[in-house]
Amino acid sequence: MKTRFKPARLKLSSDQSTRPLARLSLHDQLVARVREMIIDGELAAGAALPERMLCETFGVSRTPLREAFKILAAEGLIELRPHRTPVVTPIDASEIAEIFDVMVALDAAAGRAAAARATADDIARLDALHAELVALHHAAERAAYFRLNQQIHAEITRLAGNSVLFNMWSTLHASVFRARAVANYDARRWDESLGEHEAFMALLRARDAAGFAQALSDHTRKTGDSVLQMLDQAKLDHTELDQSRDA
Repeated sequence: MKTRFKPARLKLSSDQSTRPLARLSLHDQLVARVREMIIDGELAAGAALPERMLCETFGVSRTPLREAFKILAAEGLIELRPHRTPVVTPIDASEIAEIFDVMVALDAAAGRAAAARATADDIARLDALHAELVALHHAAERAAYFRLNQQIHAEITRLAGNSVLFNMWSTLHASVFRARAVANYDARRWDESLGEHEAFMALLRARDAAGFAQALSDHTRKTGDSVLQMLDQAKLDHTELDQSRDA
């Protein structure tokens, strides 16, 4: 059964049935809004994205919407299909598992190099980002937390000073971008994840390269395990729902 986009189900901030965007940075706002709806689960995996309804919802023309689609497709969040309605990209659990296996190894290599090369200013900058991450967790700002979380991981990988490693990590990260967000839907895992960030940041401040690398890769492994567990549960829930409908 196809999933249809229904504006009435969106979590609007007012009683209005549309959420028009300000004209300043229209493109950036549109990309951010649709990205957040996908990451927060308002638009489920496999959901169709009819242009007309989205244009009415956001009060924009098709041109900026199609440009936003291109950005989101490059991030792996949606699939553009010739002569067919775009859809939110389905999540392939087996592919996600294989990607996480590689990312665990990449994070171990990146963590060791980053801890060895990071300057005092680099660590201070990461500390500031980490403090902001903690504040977002306390405020339950899930979408903003997730974006900053990814920024921190990207910055650590960049500090490794290896362009090949960074390009590989960035490519694989784009493939699991939305799947990583799934793990934060679970409050217990979200708390655990923050604790893991606290732990590996302490090791970075201590200049413990081996410990930092291990903690960083362990964090990625646990995130991957949590993602796969939640995907399995979602699949089970979907199967049970279909069975109840057929009963």
